[in-house]
Amino acid sequence: MIYIDSKKVIETRIAESMGFGKYKQIMETVRKTDVSTDLDFQRAFNAFYRVRRNAEWRKVYYGLFETVKSSNPSFESIIRTMYEATGNIEASFSSKMLATINPDMPIWDRYVVQNLCLDMKGKTKEDQLKCAVGLYDQMIRWYEGFLQTENGRDCIAEFDRTLPEYVWMSDVKKIDFYLWSIRD
Repeated sequence: MIYIDSKKVIETRIAESMGFGKYKQIMETVRKTDVSTDLDFQRAFNAFYRVRRNAEWRKVYYGLFETVKSSNPSFESIIRTMYEATGNIEASFSSKMLATINPDMPIWDRYVVQNLCLDMKGKTKEDQLKCAVGLYDQMIRWYEGFLQTENGRDCIAEFDRTLPEYVWMSDVKKIDFYLWSIRD
């Protein structure tokens, strides 16, 4: 007879489907390498976060990433620097850089934004930048508030019970998992 460790199988399959192994690799490597030159790190980050930008954009992005990773950058400083260098308002990728540096910060993802009922507005690029910064601040406040609720505590407890090898992930990242997974 074969013994099936049902809890381990479920944990492994959920973790694989969410790319948690790749995420762990990114988080373990980011502070140990020069992300501006480490192509293995960049490939892992690009794959996990679905970075589909040209080489010039990636050079700017990973150069900034390396420059700010040892400091405590703000979302606003990252998004504005990316805008000045590329002409693009990169809310999602700015948040992904920030959340990799500080895992207690949320990720701007279309599903997260949709589930939080946030809407990017602005007629000019400056208006859009200000809106993005304001919306990100709203996201931070939402996560902080939600984590204090019974539902938030239940979500963290269930995550930790189901995925015990990933209890090291930040509570914000765990809630991100739920918000990213809810799709209409």
